[in-house]
Amino acid sequence: MQSDYGKRTAFIVSDRTGLTAEAMAHSLLSQFPGIDFDIETFTFVDSMGKAAELVQRCRRIHDDTGTLPLVFLTMVRDDLRGLFTQADIGVFDLFKTFIGPMETLLGSESSHSIGKSHGVQDEKAYTSRIAAVHFALQTDDGLDIEHYRKATMIIVGVSRCGKTPVSLYLSLHYGIYVSNYPLTDHELERKQLPAALSEHKDKLFGLTIDPYRLLEIRSQRYKGSSYSDAATCQREIAQAEGLFRKHQVPYLNTTRMSVEEIGAMIVNKTKAGKRL
Repeated sequence: MQSDYGKRTAFIVSDRTGLTAEAMAHSLLSQFPGIDFDIETFTFVDSMGKAAELVQRCRRIHDDTGTLPLVFLTMVRDDLRGLFTQADIGVFDLFKTFIGPMETLLGSESSHSIGKSHGVQDEKAYTSRIAAVHFALQTDDGLDIEHYRKATMIIVGVSRCGKTPVSLYLSLHYGIYVSNYPLTDHELERKQLPAALSEHKDKLFGLTIDPYRLLEIRSQRYKGSSYSDAATCQREIAQAEGLFRKHQVPYLNTTRMSVEEIGAMIVNKTKAGKRL
């Protein structure tokens, strides 16, 4: 058995967008933190030629490194899947793993339709999500605060703590109208909610982060400035958390969480929306 250290290759292969395979693969691979995975995603692998080329690449990696790549597969066509599953390489056939048992339990064959999970099957829900994304962009980073009355939620936190990606994820994935507002030095020093937020206090949700992680993020773009100084990061986070506690704003520490986890936890804590 491979020990829990070193570097391994993982391929995510799909005949469509690969979104399902990526979500599952990343979740599974995260359970092995001692291994450094080199992950590549191959989408729209929809011909025998493309599939055969990837199988050969897997074999070359095995020949060069002595280890097999992990191949996470979501393919509807039996002939394409067969090239991988019969090639004596490390394949995790996500489609077959679930569809087969479901067919048995339901007593019905699946449609075997390519790309069903990500098609626009509910036009109203799709339109709602797109409108929510436009709203998140329009009110990003404290813009157009007069539209906060339309918001379902307002994400609050210091600069670079992840407000924008979380807002966009919530809007796209859940169809929630989300704005986000950056807390400035002046507002943090006053220890009071800005006027733009105080009248929408019931919509607020705070994000916080480990100060040293914040320092790392800020230093990537603003190295050497007071903005990316360790003392500044520590002070801002302490003040922001104090502000959240004082005004009873629910908040979440996002340091070791993916945007998907953050979004799911916010929805769970606030019951802000039903997944579309």
